[in-house]
Amino acid sequence: MIDDLETLTDDLVRDSLERVASESRDRAIRLALVRYSADRPREVVEDVISAGGAVLPLPLGWTTDASVLRGIEFPVGAEPLPASAWRMYRTPTGVEIQLTGQRLNAGDAVRLTYAAAHVVSDTEDTIPLAHREAVACYAASLLAEQLAALHANAAEPTIAADSVNYSHPAREWARRAKDLRNRYFATLGVEITAQGVEKPRMEAAGAIAQLDLTPSWRRPPNGLWLGRR
Repeated sequence: MIDDLETLTDDLVRDSLERVASESRDRAIRLALVRYSADRPREVVEDVISAGGAVLPLPLGWTTDASVLRGIEFPVGAEPLPASAWRMYRTPTGVEIQLTGQRLNAGDAVRLTYAAAHVVSDTEDTIPLAHREAVACYAASLLAEQLAALHANAAEPTIAADSVNYSHPAREWARRAKDLRNRYFATLGVEITAQGVEKPRMEAAGAIAQLDLTPSWRRPPNGLWLGRR
């Protein structure tokens, strides 16, 4: 629950001067949930009832800009419809699900599978136990970055007078932020560089290359075969 996540985050950021306000911690947790939802979206299965025609109602758990439709079963329990059989259509009033190959009768049940953002509240917690500490680490890394910036700003007017005492906390909090972020990456399997920087995610191009494995001595000089080989 949210209390557990708040406590874990507080434990990971021990600020003796209590410079981290609860509002800052809550914002960091919300941002961590957004990041975790992008890395490990929650899969939800929900049945909806058709009003008839080719348009399906959105499931109750659908959230704009966070949910992604992954599959449609009709009849319920059958093989999912091919992706070409439906589309997400944006109207002036919002997004709707449109079937492209068939029309349903009023009262037909349809099963939807979709990705959704994770939820953590006083009554609901969708983060798996194995990833709870990782989410807290990501939230704590954001707070540690704030503390690093705070100490760095405090050091600027007095660098000449006592640069060691003031700059050291900034470096320590920056290192702490990096370590916490890397713990999140390690748990979620996010690839990082040797410097601890997250690697960009590359989508497969999907191109297929046909290689000519004919020995060079059997290839025609102009690249074209004339007649029989």
